[in-house]
Parts: sequence; C-alpha cells; structure tokens
Amino acid sequence: MQDSPFSRITRTSRRLNLALFGVLPIALILISAILWSWQRLIKQEEEKLLLDFTVFMGYIEAEERFLQGFRAQNALLQGPPSTPDVSLHETPPSERQGTAFYEGRQPLFSTPFTVSCLTADCTRDQAQLSAMGSYLSAYYSTYWPTTYYPAAAAFLVNASDSVSISVPALDMPSSFRPLSQSTYLTSVDAIREQIELNHIVEQRLIDLHAPADVHERTQVQWFTAPASPNRIIGLLPAGLPSGVWRADAGSPPDVYIATLLHRDRINIFDRVLPSGLYDEFWLTRNDSGILLGEGPLPDAQEPGLHYTADGLVFKVIDDSGAWTAYYRVGYHGFFQDNLWLPVSVALLLLLSIVGGLGYGRWYNRRVLLPAQSAQRDILESEAFSRTLIETAPIALCLLTRFKGEVLFSNGLAQQWLGAQAGQPLAPSASVRTLLDKALAAVQPGTFETFLAQDGRPLFVAYAPTRYKKQDVILCAFADISARAEIERTLAQAKRDADKASEAKSTFLATMSHEIRTPLYGVLGTLELLGMTDLDCEQRQHLERIQNSSSILLQLISDILDITKIESGQLALESTVFDPRELIESCTSSYAALAHQKGLLLFSCVDTGVAPWVTGDAGRIRQILANLVSNAIKFTEAGHVIVRLRAVDQPNGNQLLTLQVVDTGIGIGAQEQSQLFLPFYQIDSASHTVRGTGLGLSICARLAKLMNSWIRVTSELGLGSSFSMALSLKPAAGPVPARPDLAGARVHVRSPHRELSEQVCQWLTMWGAHATAAPHVPPPATESDEVLLDVLRSEDGPPSDWNGRYLSAREPGARGEYGPDALDGHRLDSIGFGIQALLRGDTATPPAQPAEPEFQALGLRVLVAEDNPINQATLRNQLEQLGCTVTVASDGADALSLWPLTQYDALLTDVNMPKLNGYELASALRAQGAVIPIIGVTANAMRDEEERCMAAGMSSWMVKPIELRTLRQHLRGVTKGRAPAASPEPKPAMTTLLLASPPAPASRQVQASTPATEAPQVPAKYRELFLDTMNADLAKIDAALGRQDVLAVLQTMHRMRGALVMVKMNSLSAGFEAVEAQLKRDSANRKALQEAARLMQELRKLLVQV
Repeated sequence: MQDSPFSRITRTSRRLNLALFGVLPIALILISAILWSWQRLIKQEEEKLLLDFTVFMGYIEAEERFLQGFRAQNALLQGPPSTPDVSLHETPPSERQGTAFYEGRQPLFSTPFTVSCLTADCTRDQAQLSAMGSYLSAYYSTYWPTTYYPAAAAFLVNASDSVSISVPALDMPSSFRPLSQSTYLTSVDAIREQIELNHIVEQRLIDLHAPADVHERTQVQWFTAPASPNRIIGLLPAGLPSGVWRADAGSPPDVYIATLLHRDRINIFDRVLPSGLYDEFWLTRNDSGILLGEGPLPDAQEPGLHYTADGLVFKVIDDSGAWTAYYRVGYHGFFQDNLWLPVSVALLLLLSIVGGLGYGRWYNRRVLLPAQSAQRDILESEAFSRTLIETAPIALCLLTRFKGEVLFSNGLAQQWLGAQAGQPLAPSASVRTLLDKALAAVQPGTFETFLAQDGRPLFVAYAPTRYKKQDVILCAFADISARAEIERTLAQAKRDADKASEAKSTFLATMSHEIRTPLYGVLGTLELLGMTDLDCEQRQHLERIQNSSSILLQLISDILDITKIESGQLALESTVFDPRELIESCTSSYAALAHQKGLLLFSCVDTGVAPWVTGDAGRIRQILANLVSNAIKFTEAGHVIVRLRAVDQPNGNQLLTLQVVDTGIGIGAQEQSQLFLPFYQIDSASHTVRGTGLGLSICARLAKLMNSWIRVTSELGLGSSFSMALSLKPAAGPVPARPDLAGARVHVRSPHRELSEQVCQWLTMWGAHATAAPHVPPPATESDEVLLDVLRSEDGPPSDWNGRYLSAREPGARGEYGPDALDGHRLDSIGFGIQALLRGDTATPPAQPAEPEFQALGLRVLVAEDNPINQATLRNQLEQLGCTVTVASDGADALSLWPLTQYDALLTDVNMPKLNGYELASALRAQGAVIPIIGVTANAMRDEEERCMAAGMSSWMVKPIELRTLRQHLRGVTKGRAPAASPEPKPAMTTLLLASPPAPASRQVQASTPATEAPQVPAKYRELFLDTMNADLAKIDAALGRQDVLAVLQTMHRMRGALVMVKMNSLSAGFEAVEAQLKRDSANRKALQEAARLMQELRKLLVQV
C-alpha cells in the first residue's frame, strides 16, 4: 500500500499514543520518587535536628545536675571543707585594674582552679580561698568524668565580696577553647548582676509577704551573658552552711554556684558535616525568655516542620515543656547539602522542557505540518484535477452504472456530446452501442467507432469505478483526427531524421568515392611510373609528386576517420597479433625518414611481452605511426625511442604501455591542453613544422575507443613523451621460432646505452651471455666471441678485435660486414644472424621464405570498371603483376564475358551503370561461381565492407590501390593451383596520365571556353579517350531524346571522372551542377537543356584532342 500522508499521520498518532502511555507511568514513577525523596530528606533533617536538640537538652540537664549535686553536697557540710593545703600562685596581671588572679593546683588528679578577687579581699584569708577552690575542683573533677557530656566551666561567686572561683583555671589547655580572662570577667559580672536582680526580686516578694517557698530559689536559673553570645549561664545558690565562707555574723554566706554552657561545645554535627546543620538557632525557657539566638522568633505556633519564605523552621519542645528550640535551615544550605535533589529536579525539569519542546517540534513536523501539507495537497490536487479535466484535450464524463445518466462532464464533453449533468447522452446509434458495452463492463475497455454530434470520429476508453459512494463508468473521448495528424507529424519527423542520417552517410560515401576515384589514377600511375627507367631529376620530381599525393591521401583518410568516429561508424576489430612485431615493423618503416634527418630511431620491448595478444592491430599501428611520425617531424637532433612495457594484471590480461620519447623542441603547458583538438596547430612562431592538426585528435579518439588515453609529458627545449596503456588479453598462436644462442658470448655496441641493454636482455633470454661493450671493446679472450654493432654509423670492428664480428644496420643498408638481410630494428633478425654466424651459415635464415616483389602471378583476371582511366590503371597494374586482363565497361558486360573464358579472379567496381558490383557478385554466386570476387570501391566507410560481404564478395579494396595491396589480395589465388601460362611482367611503363585531381570546382553551371579548356590527354590514351567520349555522347543524346534522366545521370557521372583527369575542370563542374539539379528534380527542363549545351561544348573541345 502506498505510504500516503494520512497513513503516516495515523501511524505517527498511534505511535504517539503508545509513547505517551509508556512515558506517563515513568513520569509518575519519577515524580513519586522525587516526592518520596523529598519527604525522606525532610524526615532525616527533622531527625538530625531532634537529635541535636535532645543532646543539647541532655547537656543542660547534666549542667543542672552538676549544680544541684554541688548544692546537695554542701548541705552535708558541718564546717569548712577539709582539703589538702594548696598554695595559690598569682598569675600575670589582670586586664581589670585592682583585680588579682591566683591559680591553685592540687598535686593529684583535681582540676586546677582560679581565684579572682580585689586585692584587699584576697589578702584577708588565702587559706580559706584555697580550701574552697580545692573543694570545688574536687567536686568538678569527680562529677564530669562520670557523664557523657564535656565539662563546662563552673564558677563559685560570693555576692558579699569580690571573690570568685572558677574551675578549670584560666587558659588551661583543653580540646575546646580555654577559659580566658575576658570570658571569666564578663561571666562573673553577668552572674553578680543576676544575683543583684534576684535580691531585688526576693526583697519585693518578702515585702509582699509571699511564702518562703516562693522566693527561695531551689531551681537552676538560666540567663544569657550579654557579652558572651552563644553562651548561657546556669545559676543556683550554693547552699553553703554558716562558717564555711566568710559572711555577716549569724547569716549564711551569700554564695552561688554557676556554670557556663557554650552552644558550640555540644554541637556534634558540626564536627562531622562539611557545613552547619542549621543556619539559625533559638532557645527559649518559659521563665527566662530567649536565651540563645538573635532577632525575633520564627512564626511557628505548633511543634514540627514549617515552610517559610526564609527556609525550613523546626520547632521542638522538651518533655518538661520548659525548653523550646527553633531551628531555621535555609533553602540554599539545605539544597547545597542535598545537591542531588535540586540537580535531579532541575534535570527532570530541563528534560521535561527539552522533551516538551522536542516533542512539540516533532509533533509539529511529523503530524501537524504533514496534515496541513496533506490538506493543501488535497486542495491543490482537487483544484489541479478540475483544471486538468477542464483543460484536457479529451472529453471526460461520468455515467451512472444503472441508468447511464451523466453525473459529471467537462467542457469538451458538453461540446462534442451535448452531455449535461443529470441527463442521459443524446440518443444515437453510437451512444446506444457505447452504453450497451460500457454499462455492462467489469473491466476497462475501448470503443473506436464513436461519432460525435458534429460527426468527428472519437476514440473512447471506459472503465468502471466509484464516485461519491456509487458505481459509475468513467468515459474518455479522444479526437482520432488530431491523433492521426500527430502520428503523421511524428512519422514525417522520423523520415526527416532518417533522411538526414542517410544524407550524411551518402555524403561521406560520395566524398570518399569522388576523391579516391581520381586519386587512384594519380597514385597508381605514379607507382607504375616509378618502376620505369628514370634519370635522377625525373625521379626526384616523381618522389615529390608521390609524397604530396600521399599527404593528400592521408588528409582524406584522417578527415574520413574523424567523420566515422563522430558518426559512430568506426568500430574496433579484434584480431590476434604479435605486439613485438608490430612495434618493430612500425619503427623499421620510419627508419629511413629518421636516418635522412640524422636521428637515431630504435625500439625497446620488454622480454615479458606476450607473443600474441587480441586487439585492433591496425588502429594501434595507426596511433604508433602517428606518434613516431610527429616525433621525427619535430626533432632536429638526438633520438626517438619507442618503448613497449608489459605488466601482468590480476584478471589475466596484460597491461601494455606504449611510449614514444623524443629529444625534439618540446611542447608548452598551454599548448598541451589543446593538443588533441581537431585541426589545432601549435603557433608556427615556435617552430617551422606544419601539419593538418588531425593526427593526434584521431589518435586520442582511437585510444578512447580502446578504453585508454594518451598521456603527454613535455618541456620546451627538452623533448616530449607520449604514452598509452592498453589492457589486452593474451591469445594462443603459433609458437614463434627463436634463435638458439646457448653458450654464445656476445658484446653489444650501439649509439645508445638503452638500445645496448635492450639487445642484451633478449640475447640473454635466448641463451647467450651478452654484455654491453664500450666504444673500444677489450680484445676477445676466445675466438668464437662475437662483437655485435647495432645501428652504428661506423661499419667494422676495431683493428685489434680478434673475434667474430656482426653488424645490424638500417633496413636496406649495405656494408662490408654481415649479411644484407640483418635488420637492426628487428630482434629476430639479429638473433638468427648471430646463430648463423656461429654455425658458419652464409645467410641469415628468414622467419618466412620471402617472395620476389615482382613475381608473375600468372592469373586470368576479369575487371569490371566503368571509368576508362581506372580501367587503364587497373589493366597496367595487373599486367605489371603478370596477369592476363579482360576489361568490361560495366557489370552487364562482365556477366556476358564470364562464360566465355575461365577466369581466376574478378575485380569489380561496386558503382557501375546497368549492373553494379553488388548485383554482379550476387549473380555470379547464384550461377555457382567460386572464384575470388574482389570489390573495388572509393567508399572507405565500414558499411561498404558489410555490403560487399553480403553480396558474396571475397574481399574488398579501397581506392587508391597500391601494387603491394593488389598483389596481396591476388597472391592467395595462386596458392594450391598449378602455374598457368602467362605473359612475363612488363619491364616498365613508358607513359601514363600524370594529372592530379584539381581543387573542387563551383557547383554553379558555367559556360566553358574552348581556348582555356583544351584537354591534356597523353598520346597513348588519345584514341581511347576519344572513343569513350564519343560513345558516351551518343548514349546521352539517345537518353535525352527519350527523356531517360537516369541514363543521363549515369553517363554524365562516368564522363565527369574522365574530364577531371584531363584537366577539363570547368566542364566537369558544369556536369556536376547539372547532375545535382536533375537529382533534385528529374523534370527540370532547364537542366536537361543545359546538359545538351554541355554536350555541344564537349564536342567542340574533343576536336582539339
């Protein structure tokens, strides 16, 4: 099912619900966990504060027991306490003027004590003061070790004088802060003030006649020392009997026992927690008010935890109800002590916010926006559908399934059918037939013979469907006339495209035919002329003509190659070839050219190169030849090296890298980027060599067809390197013969070290012990050692060389030493030459027996050619090869001559009147002919070969044809048959047409002037030329008389080729223009009249021949 926006929204909502039901319990659990943790923290905080209060109350109770115990013990005294004598020692001067401090220390375990008094009081009875100090110290040392709580400072103060005693002594070392003089003095002052206040209160109570138990103080009184914050003092009358302490006669001494309680001394949590347990603390007593704490009491009516703006407040009351404590814990401190809780809450809140925002964004992106987009798409789709239906070039309507009434129709349906909503279609035979088929249909169908109200034919397509909850039939009506017009237009466009493609192919074939046909006469005649006896000056002229003609032929071939590549008509062939032989033969073919310029040209082939590979050897040779030719062309001094390297690939192929390196003028970086563009030439200011600029472009395109590319490395003034890598598959082939040089000792000299090492590698692979020798080699140690010179300009061994000597030179070079056939560019020739030298043979055994270049073939050849010049050229070439020739002017004549003589081969032009070469070959094969039939054509396109092979020909040749090529095609005919009696080959040609093809003439019809168009026909061919022309004139007159345009065109085409050869250029251009006009319009009377006029001009010119 298609994933529509609604299905995505539904799926997303379902997943969202599942996610919410899954996340909600987790959120509740987290919230519950946080709340439980909060309550747990509060509970722990309450427990810690309650513990602190309990300990503090216990400390207060311990202090009260201390005071009550001392009072109870005093009640048992009968007189002054008996204590060991303790001497008092005055301490350093007091901070208060007139007050002295004395320290008493017992010898055993009692705590030292301090006595403070005015100087006058202290001197009266030191013994009594010493006894009371020892008495208090003994009780102090006995009581506190038995309790859990730390000892607090105790004071014994006589309200009747200035004497006071403290235990422990001043500045006594302890775990808590020692009692200082200032603390001592402020505490005693606070005690005396409180005693005086008590006396005032007691006196008032006595004055009010209150009962004695009311104003007698038997409970510990607690109050705050104003100058001692965080400290409270417990006060109780000491209850000493009379006579124990000095007092007024007959009255008990006014002595009080007091204790100084420090809040921090009992705060146990401050010792184990990194921060305080609380921020503020208040302690109140019902009869004393606020004892500890600053500021007003927190507003907490009931005991327990209270939440206030300033923090948590905990109120606690002891069991007696007398003591009340208030603890305030600030939120900051509380959360700082329990940092994980706010962090958890903050993280949860942050996650909730981020999750909410993310969820909102996700929900907006995955649900809301898609829903809105889907809604817009639906609205747009509906609007578009309505617009499409109304603007569609077809009529659309919906019919009810049961009644055939119109539910909906667009404008065209209303126009063509008169279809209105809620009404049936206008009754007609076509409508009844359509309704009978469509209303009963269960599958889509078509109806092709429906006629509209205006009579136009319509094509109907219908299909059952549903619309607004009811079964309907959707009908679409298309105007067939418009579709037919469109089809006709498309067909015409296809015909035009095919015609353009055919015209391009025809143009290429025509260009190849029209240029190569006369060029064949030139090159063939020049080749035959070169075989005659010529003096030195004539041969130089002939060589220049041949070179220029060859350049013209190469230019034509290059242009046709580019055209074939661009049109996709050039395909690679797959043949088995020897890569080393290809490199060596191509290099050897340019050896003479390099030698003329004084350049060293040689090849280096890896010993690991496969003997046979599969590829297009012809195109590889074409690329290599172009690169070598350019290297020689642009190198004035130095060398040109052709290298072939081989690397085995994992897929079984062999990567062959072809490289051509020269020491020429080099190529700049800017020119390298445009080097492979067609017709591009480097600025002539940088060199004097010119060219067409097509060779490298063709090489690059051929390399691309072979899945490779040409890499250029060059520096101005240093030379250039062109390389190409080809991945070729090794192939099976005949095992090549290899020299047997086992045990041979060879010293190799050459003009270049790389060449010497190359030859040594191959000789070593063939079994020899080969080394590169210097220019002057050392004398031979053995008589069979061989000194091999390769491509050296000097011929001959050194005067002191006493071994054997062999020289491998340029092809065709003759010397005093070594056989003439020893080619310095072919390794096999060198190897077999050394083998022959060591064995004492007089000549190098060739790999294959050579055939004489002009050996008579002795064949009877039938030639079918309509052009007289080409007839003469082919006849002379075949006779030069020792063949007996019969010439037929067209295919029909050749077919009639065929039964009269037994021929060994047939050479036929493919484009002839009456019966062309294809028809001739097919006719002969139909009659059972098995001889070789060789097609001769000026069309170099690949499809020409396919047509020749399809017609039954054995092979084909492209004009111009060299003697070597003609001989190669005919040589196979002589194999397997006894030599036939045949005339000896002619020693030489004496005269032949020497004209070269003219430049293209204008295609406009021009009148020729006999004075300037005198035919240039050699005497030998004058009679043949006149007979041919007169016969063709008669054929054209007859054809014009019967209005046979085809015959006129065929005859004029044949005559035009002969006119070009005799330099009747203007008349030939007129013939061409008339041909073009008649091909475009065969009923063009003006063109026929112009043809008749041209015939008259030709007759006037023939008189001058």
